[in-house]
Amino acid sequence: MKKYKFLIPIITLFIMGWLLRPFFHPIVMVLVSSPLRFIFILTLLYSIWRFFVKIGIFFEKNGENNYTLRIPPRNNNSAKLYVIALLTLSMLLSLESEILFSITANNIKYEKRADVPKFEPLRLTPKAVAKRYADDTFQNPQEYLGDSQIILVDGKLKRIFPRLPDGGILYFLKKLSGFVTVDVDTLERKVDIENAEFKYADGIGIFDNIYFQLPLKKYFVSYSKEPIFIKNDEKEWVTIVPYISYRGIIFRVPYWAGVMVVHGDGKIDDLSPEEASNISYLKGNRIHPKEIVEFYSHSYAYLGGLINKWFLHENQTEIVSLPGDENIFHVATTEGFKQLVVAEPYGQSYGIYKIFIFDATTGKREIIEYDAKSQLTGPIAAADYIKKEFPTYDWNIFNLSEPRPIKIGDDLYWLLSIIPHDAAGIASTVLLNTRTNVVVDMKNESELKSFISKGLIPTIKEGDSKAQVNRKIEEIERLLLEVKKLVK
Repeated sequence: MKKYKFLIPIITLFIMGWLLRPFFHPIVMVLVSSPLRFIFILTLLYSIWRFFVKIGIFFEKNGENNYTLRIPPRNNNSAKLYVIALLTLSMLLSLESEILFSITANNIKYEKRADVPKFEPLRLTPKAVAKRYADDTFQNPQEYLGDSQIILVDGKLKRIFPRLPDGGILYFLKKLSGFVTVDVDTLERKVDIENAEFKYADGIGIFDNIYFQLPLKKYFVSYSKEPIFIKNDEKEWVTIVPYISYRGIIFRVPYWAGVMVVHGDGKIDDLSPEEASNISYLKGNRIHPKEIVEFYSHSYAYLGGLINKWFLHENQTEIVSLPGDENIFHVATTEGFKQLVVAEPYGQSYGIYKIFIFDATTGKREIIEYDAKSQLTGPIAAADYIKKEFPTYDWNIFNLSEPRPIKIGDDLYWLLSIIPHDAAGIASTVLLNTRTNVVVDMKNESELKSFISKGLIPTIKEGDSKAQVNRKIEEIERLLLEVKKLVK
């Protein structure tokens, strides 16, 4: 019996490791998603064991404070081999992300489309302003508002802020108790506070945390760090957590593998992307992981291979966004909920080059490609033109936020919001014509929606001399286009 005593601590460690496996999930997924790291660690540990234990390499004291590494002469060749292996693995690890992007770029296909979809309802309130509206309205000393996600609720575009326990003790004692919702398809401040307790959620501890429970359901997948809150057919809030798996042996490429639906009572449903996209309350809403959108859109720059990416830059894209903005825009359209990513040409060019469009429900990938003849201004340059048109604004105090592409008539526009640094409301909403660089300032929501839906020039108010000139130019250009069409 004594000879089996050594098994007791091994079995105990195994049982403890199994019960507490969610704590090790992030480390395990690093190795699952990157086998090279695992191989490098094994090679390094084996090399240490081989040289310092098996072969007998040691440090010999040489003087009072000096030590010399002693290596038996017959083992020099072995040492060189291990050093070469470690250096090779280190080099491959440093290039791993580049290689993964290159593999993805040459295997992920996009359907080509000619134009952006119709945006409805329109996203008007920037994230920073929505956060300020929510913070100013919410009053609860035991809670704080977590990061928000944008979704559709009963046909309204809203940002959902989870109400999370605030403080070390409350982190362990309280649950997610509800949400603050902010309408973002209007320029008005519309905020609601809703109660909905969840057994499992992000932002609470420890065993009730959603990222402890989900690995117990499915282990060898990566879960999105941005849980999405949606109402089901019974008007009850549920948490949607997309997850990602990997293809390949050495270089493993991520792909969308499924969705976890966490109900308020703790029930967790594991759905494939196809199953999730066919559920009524998820249709036309957001379940596709943002991490996949970001990875795929960035990988497009590697379509011509690594040499092209590093030196030649042919057909190379560069994902852009204004400082402080996300580079992925979640928008509602008449074709369903979409995830948009805008790319300019690599380098010092600032025109629109590509627009990547991902269906936020099915993951369908589309791309709009613009040639040199299009001569359309990109979002970074659009911000510069708008700043020039509004010299009275102190741009050390105000920001331009969230450039959103909008099609009005035959022209593509950028819709941007001018907001103060403290995000205390929207100072102005402006449109820039990407073809003419004409800037149109919208004074209110009805004026904006009328211009977008009908292409009507807004009524000029006294004191708007610069805006009046811009609008007249816009009107003349539209009339010229109509005349050209009649001539054809």
